[in-house]
Amino acid sequence: MRSEREILDQVLDLAKRDDNIRAVIRTDLLPVRKYLYSYSFCLVVDDVEEYDSNDAFGTCFGDRILLYRGDRNYPELFPGTKAHLMVFCDGITLVINAMDKESFLQRYNGENAHENVWIGDTYQKILDKDGMLPAIERLEERQTLFSETPTEAEFLGTCDEFWWVMKTFAEYILRKELPAAMFYLNVAVRDLINKMLRWYIFLHSGRPVDLGILDSRLQSLLEKELFQLYEKTYPDADYDHIWNAFSAAAELFGKSGNSVSDLCGFSYPKDTENRMLDLIMRLREAP
Repeated sequence: MRSEREILDQVLDLAKRDDNIRAVIRTDLLPVRKYLYSYSFCLVVDDVEEYDSNDAFGTCFGDRILLYRGDRNYPELFPGTKAHLMVFCDGITLVINAMDKESFLQRYNGENAHENVWIGDTYQKILDKDGMLPAIERLEERQTLFSETPTEAEFLGTCDEFWWVMKTFAEYILRKELPAAMFYLNVAVRDLINKMLRWYIFLHSGRPVDLGILDSRLQSLLEKELFQLYEKTYPDADYDHIWNAFSAAAELFGKSGNSVSDLCGFSYPKDTENRMLDLIMRLREAP
């Protein structure tokens, strides 16, 4: 497998040979992690369209086994950009975003209307042929830091939404519509659980918390009891097990929600929780 130095040299050699490339910025400078062999670069270019072909970087970096064009699948995430996401036979993943100067600066300054967790915000300028860019160096990942305290309206709205989607989730279980039930559990329900847990973790810590991309650090940040409940919200396709996941989700949301409401001085809507659970259990038991 190629080393980091070899990858940097290959990218810089390409940039020096290609007059269309005017600057190179390395992005997503995340800490070294096991089983992560990924490198990302923005190439600031004069003519973006030169890199529209799938073969634009076809032979530059070795034996490629996968090319994914992020700009074609999600053009709103890549304005003014040709995004080549590549996997090579030696296990290296390489992301090359060819973009014009304006598009790069909009991304660097966080001006894009559509941003998501896949777009990191660490940058390091490693080549600028014309001195066309300002100093570009942001080495600390800020994206996953969380420091939000809910207003009472936000908190109560989240509780209401949770029980709305829990009832819909239950209806899909009752109808044995597995794809829809699992979608509701793992998207609609889980998003709201994670939202409550983020509030819970921040309020208990009293300082901004790095939750990790896609809340990947929950296990290390939650008490053992709460994370064990969280684990139980992941069932297999057995409907009894899915109902167990429903119960775990309800218990976890209630425990964390009660704690958040206490810390914020709100009243947790316990009556709504009890009545919704009673209703859903009656639906489950109905002939």
